[in-house]
Amino acid sequence: MAPNAPTFAYREMSVELPGSKPDIRIEGYYTRPSPEGKYPCAVILHGKGGWWRAYIRYARALAGQGIASVIVNYYSGHQVDLEGLYVPFDERRAQFEYQNGDISAAVAAFSRYPVCSGRKVGLIGFSLGADKAFRTAATQPDIGAVVGYYGPYDYVSFIRQRVNPILLALAGENALKWKAYLEKNSPYTQAGRVKASALLFHGVEDTTISVKQSILMQRALERRGGSGARMKLYEGVGHNFALRRRGTKAERDDSIRLTISFLKKKLIEKKKKIVSGKRKPVARSGL
Repeated sequence: MAPNAPTFAYREMSVELPGSKPDIRIEGYYTRPSPEGKYPCAVILHGKGGWWRAYIRYARALAGQGIASVIVNYYSGHQVDLEGLYVPFDERRAQFEYQNGDISAAVAAFSRYPVCSGRKVGLIGFSLGADKAFRTAATQPDIGAVVGYYGPYDYVSFIRQRVNPILLALAGENALKWKAYLEKNSPYTQAGRVKASALLFHGVEDTTISVKQSILMQRALERRGGSGARMKLYEGVGHNFALRRRGTKAERDDSIRLTISFLKKKLIEKKKKIVSGKRKPVARSGL
């Protein structure tokens, strides 16, 4: 099912957001509905390939339905070599944690934009960005909702799927420390710290990141109790189906429609009802 026809025109511009250090500025692309007012807000986190025009199309679809967003280019603050075998472990871990800090700082700054209604924002992550979204939600209580598209969540099984065992057998100390760090600190192991509700999407035919990753993550999130974790799987599509212009339109449009509904439900604060009638008597103590 396609998303509803746009209700709002939109405005968009490049912005800068603070990073994890005073001298770091993070590039962002801000899109909002044109009419003045406050709207639910979401931060969009790109995948491993960086951000490109398809993310802007996604942001425009959100704005057309009354959701403001900023695409955060988290590569603009700190770069991390995720796969190199010879990068010094301490250096790589530091850059990785600075990058995660950049995202947290940018999210906090965007949540204070005048356009944002309520006290919480949503996160929408694609592939590696879905990993980043859950890492951020595990450390920030002001996240009200997380949408994860085909992310890597459990690094024990993900590394087993992606990395040739011969390479692991030949890997040096730095690479093995990095592997152990990712496995210990994966989104899957941090799921219990995520307070936000979650919505997961994955293509069943994904050969880049197995659909098993989303299945495992949903189970981990469900074990938290309280906040829900929904998942929608799409038959016949693979990785990046939400960003492709051809061949996956039905699945892309359906995921956007569900995302918009989910974000509005979780981020728009309900007004408290004033109940008229007689007051209940107040018990008085003898003191």
